[in-house]
Amino acid sequence: MDLLPTPEQDEIVATVRAQLESDFDLHGLARSDGASRVIDPELWVRCAELGWFGLGLEESLGGVGYGLAEETLLFEQLGRHATPGPFLATVLGARLAAETGAADVTAAILDGSAPVALAEVEAAAPGDAHLRISDLDGAAYALVVTADRIVLLDAAALDAAPLESLDLLVPLSTSPLPDLSDPVATLAGDASDRLRLRGTVLVGAQLAGIATGTAEQSVAYAVDREQFGVPIGSFQAVKHRCADMAVRAEAATSSIRLAALALAGRRPEAGFLVEAARVVATDAAVANSQTNVFNHGGIGFTWEHTAHRYVTRAQILSRTLGDRHAHLAALLEETAPC
Repeated sequence: MDLLPTPEQDEIVATVRAQLESDFDLHGLARSDGASRVIDPELWVRCAELGWFGLGLEESLGGVGYGLAEETLLFEQLGRHATPGPFLATVLGARLAAETGAADVTAAILDGSAPVALAEVEAAAPGDAHLRISDLDGAAYALVVTADRIVLLDAAALDAAPLESLDLLVPLSTSPLPDLSDPVATLAGDASDRLRLRGTVLVGAQLAGIATGTAEQSVAYAVDREQFGVPIGSFQAVKHRCADMAVRAEAATSSIRLAALALAGRRPEAGFLVEAARVVATDAAVANSQTNVFNHGGIGFTWEHTAHRYVTRAQILSRTLGDRHAHLAALLEETAPC
């Protein structure tokens, strides 16, 4: 199986990368640290005009007409640039609305006028279920992920209160579990499982992107920074750490792309591959983001440098749509491919 992007896919990546470098520079976004809404509405609409929210959605459902492979490449770039914003919930929410026939809702999400927040059910204690919500301010809808279904709700139905976030560019809030009996749209059973696996691939793609971005950042610094009159990359300890980072990034990227292709092709081993890739990508992103700070020495620990942004984003994403332990448990339940 060829995991290398086609020339057309490379063009998609180049376009996404140029937009992210222009409009989502982390130094510029730092002005939004701690804000309840990080992404400007006009910028969100520009992303919609580029077709990002419906990139993998079939043309018959109102999307651009590519597939999960192209969506995965988009989300790799979002992770590589530590891009904030409700991209995951918006992409999944558009698909949920489209697959359930809510055409007006789909159109509003795809044109950028109706962002979607992500709301995941958590339980601090038995019987004490509540929602952890990201990017609620400015959202028209909330994608509520429960154990047995995925629901699209009007965001106004949530009685939310701010929640302190580890990542200052990922605003969090919490809400009691609302009434889910009258949603805008809902998926359950196999359809819900497929959407959940698709979301798992996209989160994994962001994590793989973080692993790649931090490896590149460390290598660039090791080439530019000199000590004792030579680049620090010439020191064994530094070059070996960078090599390990590159291996982890490649393993995460290849695993996620294989999982995306298997899921898109409805291969019988898709569930196994998705869960395995998510664990590999999580480990790679967490390890590489931490090593990246270490490689940068004193400057890597400063607030002005962007290295810490990848550390906190990796931690947030590692707990999105299930944490590492949940995906390891799911992996054990899957039948390994022959």
